[in-house]
Amino acid sequence: MPILNLRRLLLLLAVTTMFTATPSTDAQTTGWKPLRDLPGADSMATVVRSARRIGGGGNVRDIRFDETHAYWLSSEGWRRVDLADGTIEEADAEALPKRAGRTGGRGGRGGARPARGRQLTEARSSAEPWTAVHLENNVWIRSDDGVELPVTTDGTEAFRYGTASWVYGEELDQTDAMWWSPDGRYLAFYAFDVSPTRDYHLVDGLTGLRSEIKSERYPKAGDPNPIAGLRIFEKATGEMVTVDVGDDTDQYVYAVRWTPDGSELLFNRTNRHQDHLEVMAANPETGACRLVVEERQDTWQRNRPMMRFLEDGRRFIWETEKSGWKQYELRDLDGNLVNPLTGRTALTEDFPVESVVKVDEDAGVLWFTMRSSSTPLNNQLHRVNLDGTDARILTSVDLNHGSFRISPDGRTVAAMRQAVDHPPETVLYGEDGVELAVLARGDDSGLAAAGLHGGELVKFLAPDGTTPLHAVLHLPAGADRDAVAAYPLVVDVYGGPESRGPSNTWSPANSLCELGFAVAKIENRGTIGRGKAFEGATYLRLGGPDLDDQVAGVKAILEAHPEIDPERVGITGHSYGGYLSALALVRYPEIFRAGVAGAPVTDFRNYDTIYTERYMRTPAENREGYDAGSAVKLAGRLEGALLLLHGMQDDNVHPSNTFQMAAKLQDADIPFQMQLFPNATHGIRSAAYRSSKWSFLQEHLDAASTAGKSE
Repeated sequence: MPILNLRRLLLLLAVTTMFTATPSTDAQTTGWKPLRDLPGADSMATVVRSARRIGGGGNVRDIRFDETHAYWLSSEGWRRVDLADGTIEEADAEALPKRAGRTGGRGGRGGARPARGRQLTEARSSAEPWTAVHLENNVWIRSDDGVELPVTTDGTEAFRYGTASWVYGEELDQTDAMWWSPDGRYLAFYAFDVSPTRDYHLVDGLTGLRSEIKSERYPKAGDPNPIAGLRIFEKATGEMVTVDVGDDTDQYVYAVRWTPDGSELLFNRTNRHQDHLEVMAANPETGACRLVVEERQDTWQRNRPMMRFLEDGRRFIWETEKSGWKQYELRDLDGNLVNPLTGRTALTEDFPVESVVKVDEDAGVLWFTMRSSSTPLNNQLHRVNLDGTDARILTSVDLNHGSFRISPDGRTVAAMRQAVDHPPETVLYGEDGVELAVLARGDDSGLAAAGLHGGELVKFLAPDGTTPLHAVLHLPAGADRDAVAAYPLVVDVYGGPESRGPSNTWSPANSLCELGFAVAKIENRGTIGRGKAFEGATYLRLGGPDLDDQVAGVKAILEAHPEIDPERVGITGHSYGGYLSALALVRYPEIFRAGVAGAPVTDFRNYDTIYTERYMRTPAENREGYDAGSAVKLAGRLEGALLLLHGMQDDNVHPSNTFQMAAKLQDADIPFQMQLFPNATHGIRSAAYRSSKWSFLQEHLDAASTAGKSE
């Protein structure tokens, strides 16, 4: 970073401590207090303890099946239910069938994970006593008895082997960069050219005696990208081949893995717009590649669709959104569609699948969840034969289902179901979706005694007039529902692409309400789990429909709850939520009186290529969209109270985002507040972060008078 820029940075930091404002401005503050000293803080712990006790009793830890009965461990001991007529009786604890474990989709990629945005520096062969090591931009292999052999020797910082770059780690979840074949014969690894990319500089050591410059290769929206290649090394012969990943230097090459039998190296390849995904298979002897499966979208294509192999190692369950809804297909490595699995009948064609619960290859059945309820936040359990026939729905109530236990013969399933305002209960369903028995019910009778109103699922329409949306609302304990404009509202937001909105799960309280607020989490378009049209609604328009939906949710809550004051609405979030919080105050100053933006992207020109261009394309292609969603461009419209929070070591959302917003506001002589954390990265773990945020909101929304009423 040039010396001139460093001087300007230091000047900006100095100026931010000396805001001038007229006494009447709403953006003045008396300073922040530790969270523990805020009015209502003592009540937060009381509410947490109460909420833990309320709604319990609906979960069954141990469920077992035989051909005629289901057995479960109740609070009164072992009981059993007759699967034919639903008769419940005591069971002999000494004569129980084998326990049925919970079923669910395979977890994420297990094993060690590197620091955020990085790749692992070692990869151990599962077949032989060798470990691949990334060292000083080259790849070595090391035996367990200490023999070390170089695989590459010409690596440099600009052209590196066995690693990738920050943007691949952060945005493509590329946490590894070296891959042994299952038999240990081959080692594949990245050959990664970062020379086209530019550095971003942070100042490290801000609390030390001397500072230093910390640099990271970071391509911003529209910048040149790194160029990813692959090499395959044969250990026995020392031969090396270059994989033909394609000629497009702007493409992304990631999700590298071997086929189950190790005969080919698989990798995902997508164009820069990320609307065309290809899964490729490389021959390890020649490097030649062939296409296995591809997906195209008019907006953006998810970069890592599920690809779950069956036991034969050739067929796999593939996740596709080509119909507009996430569905499953059975495909094979030869590039053939064996048959669709979902989306073939009215039961599944207009809903998105959620996750695989169980694959029973002996019975030839796939069990999966799908958002097929009338309330689209709720998961329902489905099953289908692996040849695509006999599709059924197994759960039949409009509640959110999970924690499945499936009988060995597949004819009965136990599930836990719940909602924001419905405590968990464990239920038995038959193979045709008929409810056989309720095994345990959660008890919510303690709500009234604790002065809690419980969570509420608020339903409303998006501004398009057709899309149903939802918000989860909590009120302070002891809130007076007959009052008028007594309580401020805080919107707790994230809302970014490929994130999830609020969950419809049991939620008797939100302890933050004890600081004097009603607190809402509001669903918006652009998030996942609701179909491709819903997910793609913010394409080229980040900060548009997503923020509009947050405002529509606020209006719906205010209409349904006269006890909430429409003149005292605040918003807070971090990262993308910080972006929406800052943008909310300048796009909707008539709605939001105060906001706290943690680590916000204030203009998406500041963010990286892979994430930003997936949803916005480049600034040259979409200048209007970038401008419309820029809090910096709209900073002059700020009327409410704004607090900016940022870590000075944030290598993800750079501090320059906050500085650009601050400079615009200072140039316009508009008061605001800012707190910087010298040693914090993107996730700010300082207690002062939480304290300053809630102090600010409590003060500027006049919430102290309604805080702590539960005690």
